[in-house]
Amino acid sequence: MEIGPANRVDMSAPVTSQTGSQDWLLNDRQAIAAVQWLNQAEWLGQDRELMYRRDSKTGKLVIQILERQTGDVVDQIPPESVLRLVAELQAELKTKDE
Repeated sequence: MEIGPANRVDMSAPVTSQTGSQDWLLNDRQAIAAVQWLNQAEWLGQDRELMYRRDSKTGKLVIQILERQTGDVVDQIPPESVLRLVAELQAELKTKDE
């Protein structure tokens, strides 16, 4: 598996409100495979590991950097503030559609 630079963002991809579920599934699988590979390679060192979870409010995939011994979250993508904003926007759009 080839993993590109972490700071490179493809700005040419169109942003749409709806993406096919197969596209999301493929992206999730790729992210999970990358997390597993990075953990096996101890890319973050022996004291840290990557974990993934699904946010209960937004349904989005969340990747966290954890301290192995304490389980403390060092960093997270997307940040908690972004997840709250997405949840609020989803709720607002839902009420407008009703």
